[in-house]
Amino acid sequence: MRKDKRTVEKIIELGITDEKPERQKKERNGKMQKNVVVMAMSTLSAVGKIPSVMGYRFGYPGGSVAGEEYYSQMEPTSKMIREREGSLDQLIILTTKEAKKNVEFMYKDEMRNMSALDFYLERMGITSLDNVKIIDLAEENLTPAISETINTIRSIWNESETNNKPKLWIDTQGGFRYISLVINAVISLLKTSGEERIEPSGIYSISYNRGNDIQPIVDQTNTYQIFQFVSGINEFTRYGRAEQLMDYYESIHEEAPKEIVVMKNIAEAIQLCDMNAFDQFLKKLRKVVKDSDRSRQDFLSIFWEQIENDYGNLLKDSCTGIDIVEWFYEKKFYQQAITYIESKLPQEWVKRKLITMNAEKVDMEAYKSRLSKKHEKDANVLIVEILFCCFKWSEIVKLQYNQKTKKEERKKVDEFKDPSHLKSGRKPMYKELFLDEYCTELKVNGQSYGEMTFSFNGKNKEKVADLLLLYRLLKRERNKINHMSNTADRADQATLDRVLKMFVDVGRQAYQK
Repeated sequence: MRKDKRTVEKIIELGITDEKPERQKKERNGKMQKNVVVMAMSTLSAVGKIPSVMGYRFGYPGGSVAGEEYYSQMEPTSKMIREREGSLDQLIILTTKEAKKNVEFMYKDEMRNMSALDFYLERMGITSLDNVKIIDLAEENLTPAISETINTIRSIWNESETNNKPKLWIDTQGGFRYISLVINAVISLLKTSGEERIEPSGIYSISYNRGNDIQPIVDQTNTYQIFQFVSGINEFTRYGRAEQLMDYYESIHEEAPKEIVVMKNIAEAIQLCDMNAFDQFLKKLRKVVKDSDRSRQDFLSIFWEQIENDYGNLLKDSCTGIDIVEWFYEKKFYQQAITYIESKLPQEWVKRKLITMNAEKVDMEAYKSRLSKKHEKDANVLIVEILFCCFKWSEIVKLQYNQKTKKEERKKVDEFKDPSHLKSGRKPMYKELFLDEYCTELKVNGQSYGEMTFSFNGKNKEKVADLLLLYRLLKRERNKINHMSNTADRADQATLDRVLKMFVDVGRQAYQK
């Protein structure tokens, strides 16, 4: 090693200090940027009859061609950060009892009695623990150590200036057997908890090979980013969201595949309860999927079958509104499900001829204007009239007057345990659908706008009628949810879940050809 290099090493080994090595500290906005390293301490690697720690050399891109000497397993990454970045300002060391236990070993022809932790600190020239946070780690319970690590890192970030946050580096060299689980948990929680997302600037380890004169430090950042991709797949499967998948491609500085971009658009439409945008992006996704090259080799291709299975019929041109409602229901998007039911399904029912309506003699413009529904589809407006005409049930939850409390209270709802109960929600004339066609006059405050005829069609017309009744009940419930009503007759989650499930089941039967 060259003399000038040894001189720099000597200066560095004095400890964590503001003394500048040959490479200046990295600056952000004209200020020195701090470097924080997280590691899990390994036990000493001593070999031979007389246990001895051996000296090796490590190297990294941009470092000395001859490599640099190390004896403690945990030295290389710490020294690389200090030399490459210009400082080592804070160490966070997760340590087991074994790594803190004193052991006898030979070091450079000298017997020592010290712990792996103390040996590392000595090798780094660190004599003060002011900038060293030691966190006890128990293999049988990782949670306290993970929690303390997260809190320590966030505390460092919160105490730093907004425009000059530190850089976080992670050393995975530690021999602790669950280190990958710990590191992955720390990375994930830093991204998802707190006001500020904290992401590692780099994740490193030694790629040891006995035959190498110089052991290379390898960048494992991309390896750990795989966990982010898998987390994104899990997030999508459970909640239909694609933010983590987009974050993954952003973190590896690659353009996200078209499928992921559209999936994110769909997720955003769901969050905003924008059913028109949802339909548009779903149609776009079908086209993108058809045009995609499935022979490509990437992470998305590995999980694509899972994604396709999750979307199910939604990716098919034969997809129906019932398919979409069922997907919302399975994701527990109750508000989105009933919003889609109210806004989209009447038009589909007319198109599929589940119900036919003839309002040729009705002044629809004047009628809709009088109802303040000028911008609604005719089908939606006319079906509402049919609902008033045919059904006596108007709410999912019925109220009854309590004589003791003198209040109306929610009554236990039993009607939605079995679809056969739905017939009792019809008005007497529609109990049995023996007529081919029914007629009703469209009136608003006594003023007539004409007559409309309507029919329930097909061999499943009883189910069509049941579907319309459920539509009426869910439409009213949608208004309560979207307008944050706090009335006593709002359905609880369990009841709404039951009614939505019944809606899907009845809809499947009504749609049968």
